[in-house]
Order: sequence, then C-alpha cells, then structure tokens
Amino acid sequence: MNHFAGLDVSLKRTAICIVDRDGNIVREGVTDTEPEALISWLRSTGFAFQRIGLEAGQCSSWLHNGLSESGLPVICVETRHAKSVMQAQNVKTDRNDARALAQMMRTGWFKAVHIKTEDSQKLRALMGSRRCLLDKQRDLNNHIRAALRTFGFKVGLIGQSRFEVRVRELIVPDGALQALVVPLLEARRMLGEQARVLTRLIGRLVRRDATCRRFMTVPGVGPLTALAFKTTIDNPARFRKSRHVGVHLGLTPGKYASGEVDYNGRITRCGDAFAREHLFEAAHSLMVNTRRWCSLKAWGIRIAKRSSMKNALVAVARKLSVILHRMWRDGSDFRWEKSTLETRAAV
Repeated sequence: MNHFAGLDVSLKRTAICIVDRDGNIVREGVTDTEPEALISWLRSTGFAFQRIGLEAGQCSSWLHNGLSESGLPVICVETRHAKSVMQAQNVKTDRNDARALAQMMRTGWFKAVHIKTEDSQKLRALMGSRRCLLDKQRDLNNHIRAALRTFGFKVGLIGQSRFEVRVRELIVPDGALQALVVPLLEARRMLGEQARVLTRLIGRLVRRDATCRRFMTVPGVGPLTALAFKTTIDNPARFRKSRHVGVHLGLTPGKYASGEVDYNGRITRCGDAFAREHLFEAAHSLMVNTRRWCSLKAWGIRIAKRSSMKNALVAVARKLSVILHRMWRDGSDFRWEKSTLETRAAV
C-alpha cells in the first residue's frame, strides 16, 4: 500500500492523479464522475492504495459511499484545507488540483470530513426544501411591496396572514396592477401551502424520534432546532468532549497569536450555518420568551448585564450545543433547577 490518489471532482468528469510514497507521479487520467467509472479506473492500475482523497462537495458523499462499499480507502477532505493547498499553485487546473489532493493524501496534512448517514442527509434536504419555499415566499413579498410602492401604494407593517388581503384592497381600483400582482399572490399562496405541508411533515418526524423529543425538553428548543442539531451532528460519538461541539459549529471566538500580538476575535462562524442559526434562535427564545427560570437563563442574563445581549445569546447558543450533545450521549432529559428562588438570587 505505497500509493496515494487524488480525485478532483466536477459534475461530468473527474481528474485523477496517483503518486508513490516519495511523491512521484506514477499515473494520471480522467474519467466520468460515477462511482462505477472511478472504481474501474482505479482498479485497472493494479496499485494498492493507502489513501484516496476527494474534496468535500455536492457529489462527495455519493462518490465516497460508492468507493467505500467497494473496499477502497477513500477520504473526504475539508474544503478549507484543500483550498489552501491548491491556492499555493500558480496555475489552477483540474489536473493540478488532483495532484495537490494526491500530495495531501501522501503527507497526511489534511482534516477528514465526516460523511453523514443517508437518513440525516434526507432530513436535511427536507429542512432545506422548507427553507427554500419560505425564502421564495419572502422574495415575492418584497417584490410585491416594491412594485406597489412605485405607484404610491404602501402595504405597511402587516402579518403573513393579512398580507394578501391588504394587497388586494390596494389594487382594487387599478386593473393593470391587478393583472401584474394577482399571479404573484397566487404563487405566494401556493408556496405558503407547500411550506406548511413540509412543516407538518417535519413535526410528525420529530414526534416519532426519541432523540428529538428529548432535545425539546430544553427550554427554547423546538422541532426545527432539535432536528437541525441532530442531523448536523449525526453521530454524537465523533466528539470526545461535549464542549468540542461549540467549536465545530463556529460558536467560539477565533484567536490570533503571533509574537507579542495575542487577541481573541469574533466567533469563527465555521461549520454548519444552518444549525448555528437555529441554536441562536433557540437561545433568543430561552432568554426572551421562556418565563420559567433555570440556571442556563440566569447564566445568560449575567453575561448580558456585564457585556451585551448579543454576546449573551451567542454564549447561550454555544452552551445549548454542549447540553444537547451531553443529553444525547447520556440519554437524559433537561434538568430544571429544584429551587428557582436560589437561581434568581444568584443573578
């Protein structure tokens, strides 16, 4: 097992480079971006591979699973590490990128990416589809507001349920505007209906999942946050310590230290933005909407008093990620304080 391969994947074709233990290129080629084609090409070389690397991307999990099932030692590489190595080259081509990945496999200077299970990927696709529908509905709302504002019609501050009624009231006297806006309102209504269908589906799936139900015993954590966290982490055993989850989700400060310069920066915002956003929303719900007192809320309020509410929400979001992971590992529910008076007195 003295050979290493790098695969630079594009939608149709994949560039392949194979190097030996000394870093010498022994074989290069291009084949279709299909698991069967890649397996056939790699097997035809007759080499025993120690590591085969490809960069994380849209097709990476599909290709990774196919190559792994065939017994090949494939590794998915973290994109930021791969980008740093590839940017060191003067000329960017698929061929050179495959060479860079092969050298990364040889040196071992990379961070492997966890490939989520198929069930987690399907659930994330479901949540992504719901978010897409809601985003498109919001875009239509903004477009309708802008179109009417041009002619002096102001929709004003109004909820989603009253938006269509308000718009129809404004466009009654103008037939041309009706022809323009009514199709948009129909499309907006359809998007909302389908988003509600997916929301109900997510609710049913969460109610049947014991882990998500346990997560929802935490104040502020609802079905969307529970499912987003579960599908992001996928396997709690891959984090040795619960506090590492906050680092993984980009909820801890960055650090720069060089010579006499040493300071902490803003949170890194690395990792999964979808889960990070939901944890932040859960923290806001806990701090603002939850009336029942608990030590977590008291801790967040103390931070808000000496710093700011925004910093407190980020800190509580990070703490929530730690608590949820520990609950997942232990199989325990969230424990409220026995004495709320003692907790309030500590603030």
